[in-house]
Amino acid sequence: MGYGYRGKVLHVDLSNRKIEVEEKDDTFYRTYLGGRGIGYHYLLKEVPPGIDPYSPDNILVLATGVMTGSPLPASCRFSAVGKSPLTGAAGESEAAGFFGPELKMAGFDAVIFRGIAERPVYLWVTGGKAEIKDGSHLASLGTREVEDTIRNEMGSNRIRVAQTGLAGMNRVRFANITNNLAHFNGRNGFGALMGSKNVRAVAALATEKIPFFDTEFLRQIARNYAKTFKDNNLGNALFVYGTTAFCGILSAGGALPVDNFRRSKLDDPTPVSGDTYNQMLLKKRKGCYACPIRCKRGIALDDPKYGIDSRYSGPEYETMAALGTNLNILDLKAIAKGNEICGRYCLDTISAGMTIAFACECFEEGIITKEDTGGIELRLGDPDLMIRLLEMTARREGFGDLLAEGVSRLARNWGVADKPYNLSIKGQELPMHDPRAKVGVGIGYAVGTYGADHMNAPHDPYFVDENSFTFQTVKPLGMHKAMHPTEITTEKVRTYVILDNLWKMMDALGLCVFGYAPRGVMSLDLMVQCLNAITGWNGSLFELMKAGERGTLMARVFNSREGFTVKDDKLPGRLFDPKPDGPDAGKRIFEEKEFQKAVELLYAVIGCDPETGRPSRGKLIELGLEWADE
Repeated sequence: MGYGYRGKVLHVDLSNRKIEVEEKDDTFYRTYLGGRGIGYHYLLKEVPPGIDPYSPDNILVLATGVMTGSPLPASCRFSAVGKSPLTGAAGESEAAGFFGPELKMAGFDAVIFRGIAERPVYLWVTGGKAEIKDGSHLASLGTREVEDTIRNEMGSNRIRVAQTGLAGMNRVRFANITNNLAHFNGRNGFGALMGSKNVRAVAALATEKIPFFDTEFLRQIARNYAKTFKDNNLGNALFVYGTTAFCGILSAGGALPVDNFRRSKLDDPTPVSGDTYNQMLLKKRKGCYACPIRCKRGIALDDPKYGIDSRYSGPEYETMAALGTNLNILDLKAIAKGNEICGRYCLDTISAGMTIAFACECFEEGIITKEDTGGIELRLGDPDLMIRLLEMTARREGFGDLLAEGVSRLARNWGVADKPYNLSIKGQELPMHDPRAKVGVGIGYAVGTYGADHMNAPHDPYFVDENSFTFQTVKPLGMHKAMHPTEITTEKVRTYVILDNLWKMMDALGLCVFGYAPRGVMSLDLMVQCLNAITGWNGSLFELMKAGERGTLMARVFNSREGFTVKDDKLPGRLFDPKPDGPDAGKRIFEEKEFQKAVELLYAVIGCDPETGRPSRGKLIELGLEWADE
C-alpha cells in the first residue's frame, strides 16, 4: 500500500455471494488515478459486447480517487461507472458528500458488483472486510428510513450509506444513487443499475486513517484555503448562494431553459433568485467532507401544502430549472417539494423534469391524449401535476410507468424521435444550460461519451476576459486567447479538448471542480503539489492530464464497440433555432452543418476516426492502452 490509497479493490459476486479482494500497486493508480479511470478500466476489460445493461454480466463500479478523503477542501468525490441503463453507453456519474472518504477509510478504494442477488441485499464494509447482508426489509423504504435502519442495525450513527431508492429498485432508467440524503451520482441511471442487481445500499464505517506522504503540508494548505477562499468572488458566491443564483444569472444571459427550451429567459427571475431562496428556504449552509465552501443548502419549510423534511437537502440550480423554470413553474416551495420527492425515491431531477416537459409538449401537439395518460391532462406550469407525476414515475404507477423510460425511448415509441422537442442526446436528457448562449457547452453535450452533460468542461463565459482570475489560471494549459461564448472556431474546439481533459482528470482524482481552478480558487500548480504531498509521487500536470484523457478514450473504445458513431453526436433540432429571447434574440447562433464540422474537427484533434469516433491505434499506444484495441 502506498500513500493516499489503500491498494485494495473489493469484488462482490452477487449471484454466488462471494467476496474477493484484489491488491493493486502504485503503477495502477498513477495510470488511472481512481474514480472513472478505474471504472472504465474494468468496464472495458470485463463487460462483454452487446449485453443488456440489466444483464448479470454488467458491472457497477463505485470508485474513489487518489485524492479522495484528504484534508484538502473539495476532495471527497467518487464515481459510479457501468454500462448505463439510460443510454446503453459507457456511463459515469460523480458524487460528493461523505461516502467516498468513508469507503476508503473502511479499507477499499473501489467496489465492483457483478451478477444479481437473489433477493435485496446491502453491503456492509468496515475494517478492511465486507459482508453481504439481507436487505429485504429495506427494499420499499424511503432513503431516510433506509439510512436510519442500517445505522440502528449496525450500531453507529457514524456509518455512511450510499443507496438507491424505490425508483432504482423499480428500474426507473434515470434513478440515481444518494449518500447522506443530499449528494447524488445523478446521471446515467446508476440507481437503476444498482437496483437491477438487487443492491439496496452500501454502508461503510471508517476504522483507520488514510496515510499521506506529507500530512502537515496538506493541513496547512487546508487552513489557508479556509481562511482565504471567500476573498475570491468565485468562492464567496458559492458560500453565499451555492448554485441557486444561477437562475437569475443565466436568465440575464439568455441561457436559462424556460418552457421546454422554447425560451431562454424570464421576464422577472426574482421568484427563483438566490436571494429569494435564502429568504424563503435557507436554514443552514451544509458542506461535504473537509470542505469549508459549504455550497449545499439545508432548508426548512413549514407549509401546510409543501412541508419539507429537513433531512433532505434543498434544491440546487439544475433542479430549480428542471423542475421549475423549464416547466414554467416559479413556485420555490413546490420546486423544493419536488426535489425532496426525488431525494426520497432517488430520481435524477434533470431527467425527471425534462421527461415531464417532453410529455407535456407531446400532449400540446396532440401526439398523446388522455387515453394515453390515464385521464391526466398534461400541461406546463402546474406544480401539483409535477409533484404527482414524480410520485407516479418513482412507483411506475399508471402513466408514470411510461415516464420512467425517459425522453429518448418515449420519443421512439411515440414516433417523434426526429422532432425538435426530443431534447436528448445518446438517450440522456439535456441539462439546464442553453448551448445557443454557450457553444462550448453544446460541443460537450454532443460529443460526451455518456450523453448530454453540463460537467464535461468549464463553461464558455469563464473565458471571455483575459485579465480575469479564471482565465489566468488556465494559461499553464496553453490557453492564451479569450473567446466569445457563441463563436465556433478551431480555437474553441482546441480549448474544449484541453478543458475536457482537465475536468475528467479532476473526476478521476476525486476532486470537486468548485474547489480548484478554473472554476474554483486553488491554482493548478498548487493542486499538483497537493497531489504529490498526498501520494509521495513526483507527478506533473502533464501526467495527470494524460490520465484524464486515458479514461475518456477507454469510454470511446467501449462505445465504438457498442455501435455508437459520430452520427450520434448531434444536438436536438430545437437548439439550431434562432434565439427566442434575451441577448441575440432572433439570431441563429450556428447552423447544423457548421456545428457538425466542429464535431468532426474535434475527433481529428483527439486522435479518433472522424466518422466512427473510434480512437486510432496510435492514440491508444500513446496512452498505454494498446490492450484496448485487441
